Amino acid sequence: MTVMRTYSVDSDLSFKIVEQPGIGMVRVLQQIGDDEELLYLAESREAAALWLAKTGYRNARLEDVTADEVGADVVEGRAAA
Repeated sequence: MTVMRTYSVDSDLSFKIVEQPGIGMVRVLQQIGDDEELLYLAESREAAALWLAKTGYRNARLEDVTADEVGADVVEGRAAA
């Protein structure tokens, strides 16, 4: 049995980003209503596809982490804690 809890990022809980994803990593995302849920962060597109095949998520999509995105974090001053 698996028990999962979901918390909104605007809750009273404190969340901290400890590491930003690197260029070439791939997010596995799933649409939930108007929001998206990060299911998995893979090292590569191949690793993401293998994870999807093992877990059976059918409505998930893959999103590459790009150099532009990582560069924007540096320029805009966003950093992991």
